[in-house]
Amino acid sequence: MSMKKLLTFRDLLDLLAISEATLRRRIAETRAGTGTFPMHVNFNGSKRKLLWNPADIERWVGCQQQTTPTLEIESASSRTQRHAAAMKSLARKGVNIRSTKEGGQS
Repeated sequence: MSMKKLLTFRDLLDLLAISEATLRRRIAETRAGTGTFPMHVNFNGSKRKLLWNPADIERWVGCQQQTTPTLEIESASSRTQRHAAAMKSLARKGVNIRSTKEGGQS
């Protein structure tokens, strides 16, 4: 019976194709109880080297793929209304932005 090799921090960076900052954030979120990333395993009582069970990572990746949100595309009229409201709010605060339609070339 063969045991799967535990994954290191560097292994996860390569496997998940994410930045070091993203991986550190996900680990911190899990430690804080707000994330879903798998906890590392304690190997021979070592707390300095973080190692993960490959099966836990595979399961987490599978869950992430199933819960990928669908993108909602904003309609042109909704975008126009949102833009107009933002411009009106800026104008009330004394910020005037010249439109490229009105002013020609910049």
